[in-house]
Amino acid sequence: MPSSSHPNMTEDRVIVSQVNTYPEGFDPSMARTLAGLIQQAYQQFDLFEQKNNSQSRSDLQIFNLEKPYQLHTELAERDIPFGFVASDASSENIYVIFRGTRRFVEWFKDANIQLVSLKDSTDRKKQKVEIKEEIVERIVQENQSSIVIPQIDNEFGFVTAGFRGIYISLRQKLIAALNQKSPNAKVFVTGHSLGGALATLAIPDILKNTHFTNPENIVLYTFASPRCGDRNFAMSFQGLGIRHWRIANTEDFVTMLPFPTGNVFKSAPIDALPEEELGIGGVAGVDKNPNPIFGFFKAMYDRNKRRMPDYAHTGTPIYFTIHESALEKHHNLDEVYMLGISQDPLTMTAKTLNKAVEKTKDMVINE
Repeated sequence: MPSSSHPNMTEDRVIVSQVNTYPEGFDPSMARTLAGLIQQAYQQFDLFEQKNNSQSRSDLQIFNLEKPYQLHTELAERDIPFGFVASDASSENIYVIFRGTRRFVEWFKDANIQLVSLKDSTDRKKQKVEIKEEIVERIVQENQSSIVIPQIDNEFGFVTAGFRGIYISLRQKLIAALNQKSPNAKVFVTGHSLGGALATLAIPDILKNTHFTNPENIVLYTFASPRCGDRNFAMSFQGLGIRHWRIANTEDFVTMLPFPTGNVFKSAPIDALPEEELGIGGVAGVDKNPNPIFGFFKAMYDRNKRRMPDYAHTGTPIYFTIHESALEKHHNLDEVYMLGISQDPLTMTAKTLNKAVEKTKDMVINE
């Protein structure tokens, strides 16, 4: 094994490759700004946990944002914070921030990946899918299937029931906060891990149900996001015209979930009857498996009998490769993802060029 004295290696971490070029339109400085705001969303949750576990409330800190940001509303379900809406005092920028789970294993254990309609939480048999159990981190949804997202086309696509259930519990405060802001402002939506999926689901809702109807004024940056919908959802999302930068460590297991499909060699016919299609949603699915991930693997053996659901990423990928000593570390926002976007080669190139131009001007003047 190479020595840990290698400049790209620590005892547990190997930087295999970092982003050294960025596609046109991607702003690494903004990516780092948004990652920093997501870190504050995790701090928001930590303060809630301290308050919830403390015997004395007098010395507890109240969550607020560091300057120059101004907090407008906390996005919470039953007082459990999952992010916030904020603005920048130095610009007209608005920020919609979603945190993920504290540990990626919580998403792996609890997320319900049954596919339901983004509009009204119906499955492919047009039956409502109700979520009554805990989804993640004590986030409990009851009868979320009764809530319809207005103005969303019935054919927009299918998304994971767990992600939709959490988003539905947060959307009312989000939509209300955005409708109080200037429609000429620029909206940056972001999230890490499960929060990346929530940020993605928020985009069509913002476009259809706020006065931010211009897709050029909305930008989505996601970090370590899992897949959150099917191919139809991905294609409909692309049709919105939103710039979505999907930042991912190639070694991060969460970004690979749910698998694109469970069909290994070939799928069942595309016109397979709905009742023959995999339900997959934990105890609500046809396998009645309490763990949807294990249900997914089990159903892979039935691939010749049923057509497996498909899951697709959205957005333009921004990849780097950092290898850690444990799977959960590959998913870490504070160290791995902040390190992965720490280089700014385009800006550095521009600065170098500007310095050369200024030096040339000085030489000409001196002559």
